[in-house]
Amino acid sequence: MDTPFSDLPFSDLPFSDIVVPLDGSPAAERALGPALDLARRTGVPVRLLSRCFPDESGAVATYLAKLAARCGDVTVATTVALRDSIPDAILDGLGPDSLVCMTSHGRGGLARAIMGSIAEALLRVLDRPALVVGPRVTTPAFAGRVVACVDGSDVSELTLAPARAWADLTQEPLWLLEVDRPRDPFDDDLPRDVVEGGRLALLGHDVGADGWDVLHDDHPAAALAAAASDQANPTGLLVLANHGRTGWDRIHQGSVTATVVHHAPVPVLVVPAHARAESEARHHEPAASAL
Repeated sequence: MDTPFSDLPFSDLPFSDIVVPLDGSPAAERALGPALDLARRTGVPVRLLSRCFPDESGAVATYLAKLAARCGDVTVATTVALRDSIPDAILDGLGPDSLVCMTSHGRGGLARAIMGSIAEALLRVLDRPALVVGPRVTTPAFAGRVVACVDGSDVSELTLAPARAWADLTQEPLWLLEVDRPRDPFDDDLPRDVVEGGRLALLGHDVGADGWDVLHDDHPAAALAAAASDQANPTGLLVLANHGRTGWDRIHQGSVTATVVHHAPVPVLVVPAHARAESEARHHEPAASAL
């Protein structure tokens, strides 16, 4: 029997329920493993959600009910959303503190670096982190360090607070990783490791990290995926910020986050670049007057 991740009160968990978007495909159903694992260990309910058109509602409701019946002792609800847009259907189904747990539909060729049109569309409008399960994730155990991936940008530092919350939840070490280009052995300037290590040490101190490291590689996504595969330093979760690039800029520069999702053997908590601003705006809205 699974044991709880932590002794955190239910109200102090980083999410209150887990919403799993499904489209009837085995690829989408891969998100059920991590979602059910989290539910069993935290006690939060799971909601299976599927978008459909009116003439499909009966069949989709039956499909979701069959999946729910296989979820054992987890509290599971189902939602059939009659919407044209799948991202809109997911957004409609979210509560204030819902966690979206979804898969990325990996493709070949150029699209290997693309998370999938639905996942990317949702992350561009979602106001909170989402758990994305890539095609290489084989176990939902979340056993190992929580790794916040930073790159020196303000956007990447959005990973720190969610990573801290998940490290507390899972009772696993919090680690910071940064990937920089390979060092030039003939560079006489101040060693970059000193500068980089000092910056990571400050961030790590601020967030209470257990450790940090700088990796040197021309391909950040490959380096992060390899780090997550290192059996000597088990990783249970990667936390990355989605910089929100679109169109040719995204395809030309490549999406590190999407490529890590595609190759990593563990789930990735993706923090949308705009999440902080929208969350702060939501918390600063004036309260409605009681009449």
